[in-house]
Amino acid sequence: MTDSARPAFAVSELDLRTAAFAQLYAARGWSAPERDFFADEAIIWSRFVGFLDGLGPGDWTAAVAKSDAGGPDWTVLDHVAHIAAWEAFGLDYVVRALDGEPWPTDESIGDFDTFNEAQRAQWAGRSATDVRAWVAEARERLLPALRRVPPDVLHGEAVFGWTFFLVHGHVLDHMAMLGPWLERRHEASR
Repeated sequence: MTDSARPAFAVSELDLRTAAFAQLYAARGWSAPERDFFADEAIIWSRFVGFLDGLGPGDWTAAVAKSDAGGPDWTVLDHVAHIAAWEAFGLDYVVRALDGEPWPTDESIGDFDTFNEAQRAQWAGRSATDVRAWVAEARERLLPALRRVPPDVLHGEAVFGWTFFLVHGHVLDHMAMLGPWLERRHEASR
């Protein structure tokens, strides 16, 4: 049975350090009040950094997935830069929400595929080294803002989907695709 075909588990039943990214992405219970949002994020981030460490120079520019908005295929660099761009974008929303503005909704973004494709201009021409530094810096700027969100709000139904997506969910979503892709690529080169 493939990871994507497995039933969703409670995240409390999984080891965040070793479970398949697709299983973690599909897991239920991330918003439970007893979960440590930031400890979970740190484990997911560590695994993401491990993935980045495993990339060779040619891996960064390899096409991994079709664009859902009709643009060029997305490379590993595109995926990593996209995570950085969303973290930078999300920081603005988190700060505004902390200042009393409403939290964003899907409707405030519009068509996600079109929005994501339009983001590519932000990283056009950047090197893998630059994009890797950007994703780390974006995370380092976002986490302190998220730490200012009261725990009951952070774990609340109205906000959790957004905050989880910015740091955990988005990485898990992309790693569910990128992790197996890199494994297949490495196996093919042996």
